Amino acid sequence: MAATRKSRDLTQGDVFAHMARMVIPMCLGIVAMMAVGVVDAYWVGQLGTAQQAAVQFVFPVNMAVMSIAIGLGAGAASVVARAAGRGSHDRTRRLATDSVVLSFALVIVTSAVGITIIDPLFTLMGATDAMMPHVRDFMQIWFAGIVFIVGPMIASNILRALGDAIVPSVIMVLAAILNMALDPLMIFGWGPVPALGVQGAAAATLISNMVVFVIAMAILIFREKIMDLSWPGWNELLWNWREIARVGIPASGSNMISPIAMSIAFASMARFGEGAVGGLGVAMRVEAFAIIPFFAMSACIGPIAGQNGGAGMTDRVREAFFKSFLFCAGWGLAMAVLLFAFGGMLAGLFLPSAEGRAVAELYWRIVPFTVMGYGIAMVASAGFNGLGRPLQGISLNAIRGFVLLAPLSWVIGSVYGSTGVIAGIGAANGLMAVLGVIYTLRFAPLTADNGKQRPVAPKPASAE
Repeated sequence: MAATRKSRDLTQGDVFAHMARMVIPMCLGIVAMMAVGVVDAYWVGQLGTAQQAAVQFVFPVNMAVMSIAIGLGAGAASVVARAAGRGSHDRTRRLATDSVVLSFALVIVTSAVGITIIDPLFTLMGATDAMMPHVRDFMQIWFAGIVFIVGPMIASNILRALGDAIVPSVIMVLAAILNMALDPLMIFGWGPVPALGVQGAAAATLISNMVVFVIAMAILIFREKIMDLSWPGWNELLWNWREIARVGIPASGSNMISPIAMSIAFASMARFGEGAVGGLGVAMRVEAFAIIPFFAMSACIGPIAGQNGGAGMTDRVREAFFKSFLFCAGWGLAMAVLLFAFGGMLAGLFLPSAEGRAVAELYWRIVPFTVMGYGIAMVASAGFNGLGRPLQGISLNAIRGFVLLAPLSWVIGSVYGSTGVIAGIGAANGLMAVLGVIYTLRFAPLTADNGKQRPVAPKPASAE
């Protein structure tokens, strides 16, 4: 066990080798999870238009709740990685345990509240009478089992914080395979299994995540021996929860910035017709697949920065940021060349209208050459979270989303039409690349911020 833990010590060995070892399996996990959404949409689409619309309609609410879980995961990874970097095994165990407990407590409250507000919430959002029964069927099961969906995410973040990238990726792939295998069985039924329709899609997600939840918790408890089941006392428990939330809450907010900013860009494009919106949507979806390594790198740099920052190795933290930025630049340019070359063919495959094809092709000829700026913002933000400095991270994402992308796409689009919207997105990414690199490598503090020192209870006075 000691040898295994030592082999995953991110404060030793080549920094980029650690990155590569963690990013490659993480990419596979992300691809697998993206595939689940495609498969779900296909099978539910066989049930009918109302059912498919209902499952697509719940997506924003699901993502909002999952953003909270992502934030909790970032907070857990940050405190655990910094404690591991300091070599404090007892403190690492305590923080890992309290992270899991906090996530369970919040998720149980979210589940109870969510089930009670399904009807008013989705009615307010505009769900039709035809959609509401299917929305209710899906969300009742989803909210009831959300602890099993969030649990593996928290466990995976803790494992990555300890330097293990393989097991979290295996967990993601296994959950995806089980979900995709269970979808047709639970939706349409077979043998003794009844056809559950939309409920079956939710049940497939729940069952697959229950399986990997048990596996993930068993690994934390029996292999890593990282769970401390002793009672720490309210003072220490609340103190640890506050430290986790100090990173987790800003990380949750940071995770929501890009979707909001892109919604504004879509609103700007909507002024120029449905075909233009369709072209922008397809272009961004293809781009999202092309930059999966950016998402993987952002998931991996936090533990690397956290462990090295916790150990006081700021030179290694700077090296991690620098090499991750180089990676974003290299990968982004490679994907830009491919999309530039094959954009016309892809547009013809996915888009029926000439206007949509023109918008998508123009997007792929411009934006991917600056998309490294998006990757740099993501990676820098995640690295700062790992250092316990979430305000730096959320600031970078806010600058890209609200100071650059949303205003530029709207203003330039007002002058040059759909071409201007695309130019605004590209300009925002390019400016973010320059600002992100200069700020992070020249001006940002790269030491770990461990918050206020945890108070130690005074020893009882000895009797005289």
